[in-house]
Parts: sequence; C-alpha cells; structure tokens
Amino acid sequence: MESCRERSVVVGDLRLRVLEDGDPALPTVVLVHGFPDTSAVWGGVVGELVGRFHVVRYDTRGAGGSGRPSRVSGYRVERLVEDLVAVVRAVVPGRKVHLVGHDWGSTQGWEAVASHPELFLSFTSISGPSLGHVADWVRRNRWHPVKVLNLLRHSWYIAGFKVPVVPELVWRIRAVRERLQAQHRELVNGLGLYRANVGSAPAPRKVVVPVLQVVLKRDPYVKAAHLDAAEPWTERVSRRSLYASHWAPRTHPVAVARMIADFVDGVPSRRELVVITGAGSGIGRASALAFAVDGAEVVAVDVDAASGARTAREVRGHSYELDVADGAATHALAERIEAVHGVPDVVMANAGVVVAGGFLDTSEEDWRRVVDVNLWGVVHTLRAFVPLLVRRGEGGHVVITASMASYFPTAALPAYSTTKAAVLMLAECLAEELAPHGIGVTAVCPGVVHTDITRSATFAGVDEPTERAKREAVTRTYRLRGYGPERVATAVVRAVRQNRLVVPVTPESQLAWFGSRLSPKAVRIVGRLAGPTWRQ
Repeated sequence: MESCRERSVVVGDLRLRVLEDGDPALPTVVLVHGFPDTSAVWGGVVGELVGRFHVVRYDTRGAGGSGRPSRVSGYRVERLVEDLVAVVRAVVPGRKVHLVGHDWGSTQGWEAVASHPELFLSFTSISGPSLGHVADWVRRNRWHPVKVLNLLRHSWYIAGFKVPVVPELVWRIRAVRERLQAQHRELVNGLGLYRANVGSAPAPRKVVVPVLQVVLKRDPYVKAAHLDAAEPWTERVSRRSLYASHWAPRTHPVAVARMIADFVDGVPSRRELVVITGAGSGIGRASALAFAVDGAEVVAVDVDAASGARTAREVRGHSYELDVADGAATHALAERIEAVHGVPDVVMANAGVVVAGGFLDTSEEDWRRVVDVNLWGVVHTLRAFVPLLVRRGEGGHVVITASMASYFPTAALPAYSTTKAAVLMLAECLAEELAPHGIGVTAVCPGVVHTDITRSATFAGVDEPTERAKREAVTRTYRLRGYGPERVATAVVRAVRQNRLVVPVTPESQLAWFGSRLSPKAVRIVGRLAGPTWRQ
C-alpha cells in the first residue's frame, strides 16, 4: 500500500494539515472528523478504503497539526466550510469528491454540500446533524413540547460546554481525557465549536447530492429525531443502521468503511437474506415460503439435498446440502454462504429429529442421534453464523425451533424433550448476549403440528414393524389435529418482526407455557394423560 502523504493547505492565517492515501487517479473520498478527535480517528477506515479509493483527511482547525483560530468566532460553521472547500480544491482541483463526516465533521458537511454542490458527488453523514435542520425541526414541533424536550435532553452536555472556564478545568482531569481518548488541546479548542455555533444556527438549505445517514443505534447523543430533521431538506436520502456507539469510525472501522464504499459505488440495497436449516419439509419449508412471501431471499439448507432443492425452487432461492451434526461442515457452509450471498439477516436453526420412548428403552445410540441433531445441530448452526452477524454490526435475528416439549414433561419423550429444553434455555441466554449487537432471538415452541417429522420418528425399544405402526398412529393423530406448519411459519415471521423471545404457537403449547409458570405440578399431571399419544 502506498505510504501516507502529508501536505499543508493555507486558509487565511491558518495552516491545515492534510493527509492523502491511495492513488489520486481513483475516486476521491474526503473524511472529516469531529470533536474532540483528529484525523487519526479515521485510521482504521482509511486502511479499509485504500486500494479502491483516493482517501483524503485533514485535521480541522484547532485539532491535531492544524492551526488554531485566535477567536471563538473562528469556529463558526461558515469558517469550517471554507476550510473543507479549500482542501478539496487544493487536493483534487476541478474534480468532485465523495464527502464523509462524523460528529462536527458531519455538521459542517451538511452546510458544505448545500452551499457547494458542484464539489460533491455524495455525502455520508455519521452522527452529526445540520444545526439548521435541527432548529427547523424544533420550530415545526414547537406545539409538541414533549418531543422537543426528549430531543434536547440528549444534548444536555452542550449547556455545560457553553459555561466559561468550567469545562477547561474538567479537561485537565486525566481520567476524563483517557475516557474520551482525546488530548487536552483538542478538548479545549473544540469547545469553540459549541460556543460559536449552538444557538445561532444557519438557515437550512436544500441538499441536492445523494445522502447516506449512518444510524448508530447505541449513540447516546444523536437520536432518530436528529436524523428525521434532514428529510424535508434532502432530495435523496437513505439510511443504514450500525449497532455501535458514537465513535463508530474508531470502534467499527470495517463496517463504516463497507457502508461508505457501498454508497459510493452505488451498491443497491439487497433483499433480506434468510438461512433456514431443515428447510426441506415441515416447519422449515413453510417458514421458507412465508419469508419469501414477505420479500426475503431464502437459502434452504437440508440434509436431504433433493427436498432442500425443491423448497429453493418454490421460493426462487438457493439450496445447500448439510448435516448440521457436522460442525466443520456447518462452518464451511456459513463461509460459503457469506462469500456467495452475503451475511444473513435471519438464521433459523430448525433441523430436528424425534426419538420417542421411555428413558430405560432409549439406547445410547438414540441419545447421541437426537442430541447431535437437536442440540449440537443448533449449536453448530449458531456458532457458524452468529459471529458473521456480530462482525457485520447491522443487527439481525436468530430463530431456534424448540417445542412445547421444552416445558411439557412426559414419560414418552425424555430424549427429545431434554434437547428442546436445552435449546430453549440457549435462546434465552443468547437473547441477553446478543441484544447489545442488535440481534434478536426467538425460540418458537410448536405443539401438535402435522409435519413429516412424525413419519421419520424413532421409537426406542421396539422392533421395526411395531415402529412403523406407531409412526402411522401418531401421524394419524397429528393429521386429525389439523394444525399445519404454515400457521407456525406465520408466527415465526411475526415474531422476528416484533422481536419476541419465547413464542408458544398452538393453543396447547400456549396453555402449557403459562401453566408451567403458574403450576408446574398441574402440567406434569396433564403430561401423564397426554403421554400415551407417543406410547400407543
């Protein structure tokens, strides 16, 4: 990679430190930092963009190696825009650039693209609203004081920044500087941004260049209303969400760079990508159809290649053969799906088998089979795919097919119930761990649902003719129940959209779920009566 090149750009009596990376013949991306940072905050992002783009960044006035204005008025947004325009014209004269701003870099970016559209091809805004847009939003919502106060409460610190002397004293505290990862000079000088601009916002102007707003879902300072304020003033605006806090360029450089590159390259928004294991039949197939109807692109995964391919044809999706009990194969498939289709938005760990029969009749081989598929299959699937969702940083959802058997004990299904109880608990634990990453978790718990799983069930401790008879008897009972997998699939899609954790689906499953919370003993008594369905 070509080494970074440094130059100076003079604006009035100030000298700005400018850094360039990459081939100047490539499309130029200009990165503008905010408070209390320097251009160094973009280091990780630059490393991802170089090779595809000519990347320019600079220390804004009062920060890093750039000069400091002698008066607070020197930090007016108008002066900041003059700096940005001067840098663009000096570094790439006669060419348009793609602008990216974070925090105050974004705030000045709004004014720059509105006043000098001839210089810019696009604008990516990260946690820095236009002061004029926000002031206009407040005026438009003046008869809704609760909305206005809710917006302003996230900017409480600004009032403190405008108080003389006190913030400067606070910045002397080493622990504060370490928490903000900033130097004393940038902290003190950056106060001028607030003191010169807050309370005297410029009039909002129309923005005609395409704009991408990167929504930082865990940003404590910039909220939805700040972003909404731009809508009346932008002709073309889109959004992408990133589950990160305010300093995403520093903490999530790969994700930030990916979003910048996609926007600059004009990559269209793709459809929701859903991966479903056990998609060849039953609830998996029905869920594939339901997600497809909802507009998703579906990847159908099944141990039976033919049935998986049949589902894929029905949903106009893709299919792969996989035995989820094979951890290495599951990880390899996850890597292949990422490479070919991208990172999934929804992963449904649905593959499962049934082993019926009492504990004393269930062999070690039977236990290994049901545990390998129902428990290890879920673990393998989630271990392979969830890290991809976390690394991407854009949220997502995980669905685990548990069962009413998770909380409805019967003597006839000890092995099956044990695995389903385990994955239900796994779902509840995962929900806590993945929430900060914006990844929801759903454990769907069907009751008596007519699917082909009853035709392939294993009945422990009986000979083959007896097993066939038992399969037919249970299948007949489930068919007479008349509850099809498509109704479960509808509940799955709804649960993902509503981010529900535990979803008992059928009436008997719902009763058992609430009963297990209110009176576990009563549920066990009912279980003794229901158990013969699988023992007959």
